[in-house]
Amino acid sequence: MGGAWDAFALDNDGAAATVARVLGTDLLVHVTGDQTRSLLDTVLWRVRRKEREAILPFRCDSPDRERHMEMTLRAEPGQGVLLAYRMLRSVPLPFALPLNFSATGLPRGRMLFRCSTCNRLLRDGLWREPASLDEQPTVPIAVSYGVCADCRATVERLLPE
Repeated sequence: MGGAWDAFALDNDGAAATVARVLGTDLLVHVTGDQTRSLLDTVLWRVRRKEREAILPFRCDSPDRERHMEMTLRAEPGQGVLLAYRMLRSVPLPFALPLNFSATGLPRGRMLFRCSTCNRLLRDGLWREPASLDEQPTVPIAVSYGVCADCRATVERLLPE
C-alpha cells in the first residue's frame, strides 16, 4: 500500500482511505454498507477458519475508469488475514460518472443502490453497468452500497469449503 494507492484515494475524494489512516485499523470500519460489511466479515471468517487462500474479483472504479481488480486473502497466525490487491485492467468509461455515497441506505429521488463488488447500479429492478445509464449525469447521483445476488453467489463459490 502507499504510492499508487494513496494517489488514487486522494484523486477520488478518498483522503480517509490513505495508508496513514487505514493501516493498523479494523478493516470493517472502512467498509460502506451493511450487506458489504456482512459479506466481507463472512469472507474473513471462512479464510481464517479453513486456513486456505481465497482470490476474489471486484471492481474499484474511479468516476472515469472501470478498474477490474482481485483481492487475495490468506490466513495468518493469530487469527489474522493478509489481504493483497492487484489491478487486472483499467478501462475508460464512456463518460465520467459522478456518484456520491449516501449514509442513509434508503433510496430517495435520484439515489441508486450500487453493488460494492461489481459496481453495477440497481435501476428499474435490474443490476446494470454504470456506463449503461441513458445519459451522462449532470449532477452527482447518490448511491447506497450493497451486494447483488450474482456477486454474492460468486464470492460463495470462490470461498474455501
